[in-house]
Amino acid sequence: MQRVGKWSAASRNRVADLLFSTTSGAGLSSWRFNVGGGINPRITHPWRTAETFELAEGRYDWTRQAGERWFLAAAKARGVPRFLAFVNSPPGRMTRNGLTYCGKGGASNLRPGFEAQYARYLGDVLDHFRTNPDETERIAFDYVSPVNEPQWDWEGHSQEGMRASNADIKRMARALATELKRRGSSTELAMLESGCLPDMWRLNRKATETWGEPYGDYLAQFIGDPEIAPLLAKRIGYHSYGSDLVTGPLLEHRRMLGERMTRFPGWKIWQTEYCILVGSEGKGGSGRDLTMNTALDVARIIHLDLTLVGVSAWQWWTAFSPEDYKDGLIYTNWKKPGDDETIYPAKLLWVMGNYSRFVRPGMTRVELTGGAHDVQGLMGSAYKGGKRVIVVYVNMGHSPRTLELTAGGRRLGPMTPFVTSDQPGDDLKRYPDVSGTVTLRARSVTTLTAEYAQ
Repeated sequence: MQRVGKWSAASRNRVADLLFSTTSGAGLSSWRFNVGGGINPRITHPWRTAETFELAEGRYDWTRQAGERWFLAAAKARGVPRFLAFVNSPPGRMTRNGLTYCGKGGASNLRPGFEAQYARYLGDVLDHFRTNPDETERIAFDYVSPVNEPQWDWEGHSQEGMRASNADIKRMARALATELKRRGSSTELAMLESGCLPDMWRLNRKATETWGEPYGDYLAQFIGDPEIAPLLAKRIGYHSYGSDLVTGPLLEHRRMLGERMTRFPGWKIWQTEYCILVGSEGKGGSGRDLTMNTALDVARIIHLDLTLVGVSAWQWWTAFSPEDYKDGLIYTNWKKPGDDETIYPAKLLWVMGNYSRFVRPGMTRVELTGGAHDVQGLMGSAYKGGKRVIVVYVNMGHSPRTLELTAGGRRLGPMTPFVTSDQPGDDLKRYPDVSGTVTLRARSVTTLTAEYAQ
């Protein structure tokens, strides 16, 4: 958002409405703010290096990251209830190689002994926003994520990143938890964010052998560590990359992770990053796609992460994209100031809205029977909060499906359908209320909202 946040007021407000509005947009319920490591001209992709607030240790320029800050304020103004600050790399002065991506040396790029200083830096950033004199940007971040995909080497020049062994992450967690407690901060640690599902339950052998320290096996190493587990506020996260092939890992990996999580009662698990890199058929993510093809593939991933793994949060990468790639909710052809500020919402934006606008924080998933996991056909999940009931159906098939919906012996009032499909205008479109029986369009995602009748 560093560039889009500096567009004309009309354009950036339109983007913000598309992302955050619960009446005319996707109604996202969480917004991730990237605490940048500092512009690095060696990074070959200029959209993937971000300013840092830090001028020197303990000194900051809070006017930086203006575009990102604008969208932070826009999310707050539109009622987004959850905020997470995440870091891909510390500022260069804290790293072994002085850069915001890794070199060949060291299990982590964080300089040895800099854990406490890194924690103070993050504490200063969080405190600034919590007490911000600009009320529009005064935000108490709910969560902070200090390390991202730590098992990858991050030696490429395409974006910020920092690898970290299990021991490195634990040192960061101890230091940051101590610092937040010292400050009386309510921000919780969102750790960690595994780059894939299998490393949640097994060691990443390549990283472990390359760097000589354990990487991966995150459930046992973090939830299973009695010293570290209390620091993590009973939540842990993963990314869904590499587990989307229908012929193998799509179901297998999620069933495995869901089963492993049952060994840790009371813990929440999040899916914290996904876009299409491999794809359901292994064709990769290249080629921008605004159609239901990508939207349905992602809806299937959302459904299975929610139901088989049991995630309580699901997050996408990225909100806004200039790429010819399947990585955006909204796309643009804009490259530089003076270009047309084009805005192209993908069907995926509206499919995200089929979940995010209605399945809100604090709701509970309830069991839905009737063949709800046909990954080539019909999938459904159900949620409730108070008297409100939400059912989301994903119809991968090329034919409509007619269903009768019952509520376990209780009576439901009229159901309101919100539909995203190939049909023109079906962008989370509201249709007339139905009672009992509903017909789902072919290749569609339909959210039904209802209340228990008195």
